Amino acid sequence: MEKITMEQADVIGEVANICIGNAATTLSLMLNHATNITTPVVDVLTNETELQRDDRVLVKIPYTKGLDGTNLMVLQVSDAVIIANLMMGGDGHPEQTDLDELSVSAISEAMNQMCGTIATSMATILEVPTDIGFPLVNSKFKTTFTIPEELCNGSDIVKVTFRLTVGDLIDSQLMQLYPISIVKQILKQEEK
Repeated sequence: MEKITMEQADVIGEVANICIGNAATTLSLMLNHATNITTPVVDVLTNETELQRDDRVLVKIPYTKGLDGTNLMVLQVSDAVIIANLMMGGDGHPEQTDLDELSVSAISEAMNQMCGTIATSMATILEVPTDIGFPLVNSKFKTTFTIPEELCNGSDIVKVTFRLTVGDLIDSQLMQLYPISIVKQILKQEEK
């Protein structure tokens, strides 16, 4: 089974940092609150336990052009509820503590806007036209996709963890999981 070195993982972390930094600006504009995403911590894993937790929202980002495959973003449910509340004109202090159909729709749109910015940044970095399909959201409220096999079959995964702050409402973590297939494609483009 192929392994990812820490040097390769660090390259992915650098690419992710640039892309997510631009996405933070997009999120800030949508939420009308200062949004910061800090320099990431990068790990190489063979099994990601975050995928099985009930208090997480998984966002599957399918690449449709430039890269072949998917990566996942992982948020805490409590953060997703606040983001959805702000997207729907709330004050960021929702009464509900879990996602419902309306809030899943709102968080899907927020992730779609962020991921569109990420794809644009990725295209610039890799010098390859890159696009994504509409992100799919899994939570304990609703499951819309099966976790990609390559994220749970024991192959190496690059986990990039960012600190996410939104005004004084959120101080948490945002994770991105990159399967080995996407890692190899990014590294190949970076070598050119």
